[in-house]
Amino acid sequence: MSSTVEGPVWDREKGELRILGRRDTAMDVQALCDHLDSLVGVQVGEVIINNLEFRLGKQDGDSLRKEKPELTIDELIKYIEEWDRMVGVGASKLTMPQNPVSPILLEVWNPSVKGNQGAAKAFLFSWWAGVLSSLLGKILEYKNVVYDQEKNIMKCEIVPRQTE
Repeated sequence: MSSTVEGPVWDREKGELRILGRRDTAMDVQALCDHLDSLVGVQVGEVIINNLEFRLGKQDGDSLRKEKPELTIDELIKYIEEWDRMVGVGASKLTMPQNPVSPILLEVWNPSVKGNQGAAKAFLFSWWAGVLSSLLGKILEYKNVVYDQEKNIMKCEIVPRQTE
């Protein structure tokens, strides 16, 4: 089985956009995140999107493991990076550390949403925390989000979730 991500399919007659066999809708996610933050505040907006995207990422990670059991973690990461480009999130690059206790670095160039707080921050990074939680078998979360407007890049570290 190839690790290449299948391209999007647009069925004009049915009015459907399918990406990876799943029906999607093209929309302005930045506008959605900005509006959600304005309605409920940046902290609550982040919590809402984090909850949704983490769950979706975990489900996608579980599905990928079942659909592509022959792929290594590194191959799955490359597949997911390509998937991000395909669905329009941006050009993602995940750097797994040599030391397993060090943070995982995630960088997204030309991100579909921009901002270091609120729903936009959660939209970009919570899905990755969920998918990696599934693939690595431990609950992860994002930390230390930075948006570099000049370079048009968002970065974060993905680390094990701290329990108190």
